[in-house]
Amino acid sequence: MAELVTSCFKRVTMFLRASGLIYERLYLITLGATCRYAIMAEHGDIAISDPGASVHVGALKERFDRLKLPFANIRQVFVTHLDADRIAGIPLLRKLVPSLKVYGTAAMHKQLADSSFVKDLYEKDKNLSAMLGSAQTELLSFDEFSKGLKIDKHLVETDSIQIDEDITIRSISTPGHRPHSLAYLVVPHEFAIVDETFGYFQGRNLAAPGGDMNLHEALASIRKFNDIQLNGIGFSYAGAVTGALAKRHLLAIPQNTEDLIKEVAKARKDGFTETDIGEQVRTAFYTSSSQDRCHAESLENTFTAVMKQLSKLTN
Repeated sequence: MAELVTSCFKRVTMFLRASGLIYERLYLITLGATCRYAIMAEHGDIAISDPGASVHVGALKERFDRLKLPFANIRQVFVTHLDADRIAGIPLLRKLVPSLKVYGTAAMHKQLADSSFVKDLYEKDKNLSAMLGSAQTELLSFDEFSKGLKIDKHLVETDSIQIDEDITIRSISTPGHRPHSLAYLVVPHEFAIVDETFGYFQGRNLAAPGGDMNLHEALASIRKFNDIQLNGIGFSYAGAVTGALAKRHLLAIPQNTEDLIKEVAKARKDGFTETDIGEQVRTAFYTSSSQDRCHAESLENTFTAVMKQLSKLTN
């Protein structure tokens, strides 16, 4: 068995925004503020998380070329959740790399069998291409799109997929952002690839809750990682954190979520209006200087979903 030598990044605290190596054979790939993570096997095959929308696929290839990663060697896609900005590019990617296998859950597979759900993803994907202004994006027909958007391999809690002799990926169910949300633990790096269930990293001292579906379920999902010695977290947006920042984020998200519920309840009791409370929550948690419109839309959607929950929880 080849010995895996991890990079020095494992021993320091870092916030990583730019595309590049995080640990040995584990890469962060950013397109604007959107993130995906690529794991390269020793023999050259590549696994990647959420490739993005169709509009991202061409830019993704450019990033691979810049990092000297063979785009044609992508063999596996690991899906965290079924939002268009995360997975609508899979049909186009599958067309470019026919040997692609997509990993997710049986629940994801079932949802992708719903033609109305897929049609909605298709329309959102077209809107993203128009919004992000790429005339070069190949737009598939709905038939091509629906046939290409499927889960090939169903994962259950703690399934482990061997990437090579030294690296495995373990699936962990993390509902909260979406009912079907999945996180992936890359071993031996102990690096978690997550979705917005784990919130938004908004700087060293701020973690914004991301439990669109259910804040309490998101907290339960995050606490699954209390007994895991995490060395890093890869977010859907803005970058990745390693070392002490990863540990701090895991502590900050539950605390901030619980404090937010208490503070909103207190504000209602003190007579603040719904508009005043919403403005305070948005300003504190769900604004960003990022120019990435996918990031801005995700923050806005989460803000709206969280405010609906807070209305029920604190009235």
